Amino acid sequence: MQDIIDVSPILVFGATGAIGEAACREIKKNNGKLILSSSSRSKNINKLSKELSSPSITCDLIKNFDKNKLSAEIGKYTDTLGGIIISVARPFPHKLIHNTDEKVLIEQLNTQIVALHRIIKTCMPYLEVARKFCTPRIVYISTEYIIGSPPIKIGPYLAAKSAANTYAKVLAKELLNKGIKVFIIAPGMVRSKLTANLPEEYLMQIESKLPKKSLTTVAEISKAISIIMKGSLDGAYGNTIQISNAERR
Repeated sequence: MQDIIDVSPILVFGATGAIGEAACREIKKNNGKLILSSSSRSKNINKLSKELSSPSITCDLIKNFDKNKLSAEIGKYTDTLGGIIISVARPFPHKLIHNTDEKVLIEQLNTQIVALHRIIKTCMPYLEVARKFCTPRIVYISTEYIIGSPPIKIGPYLAAKSAANTYAKVLAKELLNKGIKVFIIAPGMVRSKLTANLPEEYLMQIESKLPKKSLTTVAEISKAISIIMKGSLDGAYGNTIQISNAERR
């Protein structure tokens, strides 16, 4: 191995996304050890890795996934993982679901449920070793739109998130006797790559209807993730934790 991390680090999938990056910064601010992961080598992942003094790996979780390669990449830096954060997403066209091409639905299912399964299968040995030193924690980033009545025009994304949400809930039960805790965060809408193609006027209309007149911020979400990783919210394992500025019903 090279540049070995001497404390079980947290591996962040989707480290260059809005929520993933904010989580990395918050955890690093609290002296946490990180390994950053991105789907491809880019200026963004290189810049973030340098800025946070944390190693980075690349992994295509869909088209060219190789479990052994991902495991080898992780193994360059550590034998154990104190936790993993899964915040992966793929842009999608905002159409009515019955007008959506089938390949979009397949892409979203692959990005959420299939990728999640591949991550868990690959990272489990590293999490199990870490039990000697800590309570390993898995955080899956879902969406508040799986709670209550879902909006239109994001059906494939929500269907995929719902499947992954159920997977995470079952996983939480299965891993509890292994000493590994699974958490599900359901954030409200944030400004990100997924919402970048939405008109600003539309986002402002949404904000105007919210109690605080603002969308959920990545800072609010990242602080919740940090609290979980510190072990201060262990009683909430397996539940869908809403972090949102939306009105409560």
